[in-house]
Amino acid sequence: MLTSKGFKRKTYEDFLEEIKAETRALWGEDVNLSSKTPLGKYIESQAWQRAIDAEQAEQVYNSRFVDTSEGLSLQQNVKRALIDKNRWVKATGKVNLSLDRNVTVPAGTMIGTKYGVLYVTEEEVKSTDVGVYEASVKALEYGESGNAATGEITEIINPIVGLKAVTNPEPFLNGQDEETDPQLKERYYDSLGKLGNRRKVSVRARLLDEVNGVRSVIVDENDTLETSETGVPGKAFETIVLGGLRDEIARVILLAKPDGIQAYGQEFVLVEDSQGYKHKIGFTYAKPVPVYVRVAVQKGSDYPLDGEEQVKQRIVKYIGGVYNNEKLKGLGMNEDVIRTKAEGSVNFTVEGVQDVQIELSKDGVTYSPTNIDIKFAEVAETDVSKIEVSGLV
Repeated sequence: MLTSKGFKRKTYEDFLEEIKAETRALWGEDVNLSSKTPLGKYIESQAWQRAIDAEQAEQVYNSRFVDTSEGLSLQQNVKRALIDKNRWVKATGKVNLSLDRNVTVPAGTMIGTKYGVLYVTEEEVKSTDVGVYEASVKALEYGESGNAATGEITEIINPIVGLKAVTNPEPFLNGQDEETDPQLKERYYDSLGKLGNRRKVSVRARLLDEVNGVRSVIVDENDTLETSETGVPGKAFETIVLGGLRDEIARVILLAKPDGIQAYGQEFVLVEDSQGYKHKIGFTYAKPVPVYVRVAVQKGSDYPLDGEEQVKQRIVKYIGGVYNNEKLKGLGMNEDVIRTKAEGSVNFTVEGVQDVQIELSKDGVTYSPTNIDIKFAEVAETDVSKIEVSGLV
């Protein structure tokens, strides 16, 4: 039922008591409403159907609000704020091909990383002399699994005579997984400041909403005349971004930033405005911090044969990084790696684990059973090559 406090759904027990009270009022207090009688069974079936109808009515009511809607209803709700759900996007970028003279690399030539992530060239490349030639490529699969660090794309899958080597001079950061309902709700609330006058909020909101692959944004503003403790010059701001392509990031910052205020950062891009003037726009990519993990597991009798792989997968999922050619998000910017949470990610999710002890390291040499501090503008990352699993004595 609808009240001043919202929709209050009646339960099966509520309807059962209501129908029984109505029946007694019509037929007398001594009527037999036992569930063993035909009348009692009929009443119970009616109460059950009314409870189902009430549940559906509650879902219809909740579908009107961002907080309580899901699926298509949620997508329609956020459209009122001009927000669309992020769909699967393939990672794209440029690679350098080392070619001999008079070599043709056709469109569709396959290259990849040592982890098995595959890409295809989008255009034909012809060499006129020995040298390095640029080619546009896209990931074979949709999603963040296609994102790659600088220099990771080195494998030639389709050998071609005269094609000597391949590499990516810049990272691929625009691959994107389809957005989940919780992520869409979070972005909706983050984006409410997109058109507001608070430019710091607007820069963050527009980057999250408009640039594919951007997972997290921090805007560090310095409104004094002196350089801040974090290195931002006076009357400037630094945008720290996790994911996304540099040209797209710079373009959105130019559109959202206040006039006369410097957009500072470690990356600088020249962006042309609507009048043809070029602006030097700065921002900073979050710095990846490699995390090495030693896991000692006390195994029970029901510990699975692939238990070691399960342990590694849970660790990568908690911290973030690449597992089985898939990019797992894990922790965000400035989030410390908490040893007990890493232990819990194994202890409570892998069958047969009776106890677990974890040691962490930043260099793969010095390990300790303590947390790893992740500083401003940093993000923790790991992969299976950085995780050792052994038995706990």
